[in-house]
Amino acid sequence: MLLSHRTSLKICPEYSNIIGHMCYAASKLWNVCNYERHHYKELGLEKYPDWYYQKKAHKGDLWYRQLPSQTAQETCKQLDKAWKSFYVLKKTGGIKEPNPPRFKKDNIPVTYMQMGIRNEKGSDQLRLSLPKDLKSYMEETYGIHEKFLYLENKIFRNMDRIKQLRIYPPKNGKCDLIVIYEIEEPEQHSQNGHYLSVDLGLHNLMTCYDSGNGRTFILGRKYLSVSGKQKELSVTGLKTPEIIKVAA
Repeated sequence: MLLSHRTSLKICPEYSNIIGHMCYAASKLWNVCNYERHHYKELGLEKYPDWYYQKKAHKGDLWYRQLPSQTAQETCKQLDKAWKSFYVLKKTGGIKEPNPPRFKKDNIPVTYMQMGIRNEKGSDQLRLSLPKDLKSYMEETYGIHEKFLYLENKIFRNMDRIKQLRIYPPKNGKCDLIVIYEIEEPEQHSQNGHYLSVDLGLHNLMTCYDSGNGRTFILGRKYLSVSGKQKELSVTGLKTPEIIKVAA
């Protein structure tokens, strides 16, 4: 079973620079591949450039090499999904005159896949790999000599199998993260042939059917009644000084 958890953490200026550069590189890679899809005939390509073509054709590009390999491939894949959605909408008429995927003006999130993430059971820390070209650029341009990114948060303790880590562009020394991790499927109870079906409603909290005795019962009317009385008591039970204080 896959679960997701969103959180944020503080990062040092060096990490903010590295992550910000990767998010910038991802937006540029998106735009290069998107331009290729818009103008593939003008560029002399014989076939429409799908994800399988683009993830191989752009391996040597500057922006591709500034990202971990799987992260770059995932950026191309997200673009591919966007184009597929566009074609489905165009075919089905789900949206009148849908627009194709747009070019990115701002930095976009980067996604680390499982191979680029290392975490130990019970540890608060994740270690993320960095591409060789990016490390060289950071050393030469900013004097940053980080070999890995180490992210620390207590939520990582119980995440033994992290599948994806989506990192958003840093802002004011903080970075938002979405962690997708896997847990074991909960053990199911043995079937005993006795079931309860529940239908949630607006006027009634729920309508239930018990397969054991064939009875149907409604819950919620009493709840609404009690809720209304509580509101009434909360209004009529106020003293004059309290009313004046609230009004002030």
